[in-house]
Amino acid sequence: MNAAATGNEKLSEALKLLEEAAQSKKSELQNIIKGKYSNLREALSDKEEDVVKALAAAKKRALEAASHATEIGSERAREIASDIDKQVRENPWPYIGGVALGALLIGFILGRSK
Repeated sequence: MNAAATGNEKLSEALKLLEEAAQSKKSELQNIIKGKYSNLREALSDKEEDVVKALAAAKKRALEAASHATEIGSERAREIASDIDKQVRENPWPYIGGVALGALLIGFILGRSK
């Protein structure tokens, strides 16, 4: 029985040593993972700042382009309106006839009974 007791003790000691080794390896592994993840977090935060700056610059360029397009569009609309005004003042009768014909058609379409 003495041999069985020493066998159990040796087995118990071996299990304790394995558990201690596993605990130390676990803490080493956790430290390695924390170190790698902190590097990854730092790299991502650096890239995040770059992306935010790039998006802000793109937004600024888009707003400037939209403003420029609005200015050009309104200028072009004024030019077209001015040209039409000149044409109507020079020869008004075709435009008066066109408006009268359009009003007659709209009146006919809306005045029909179903």
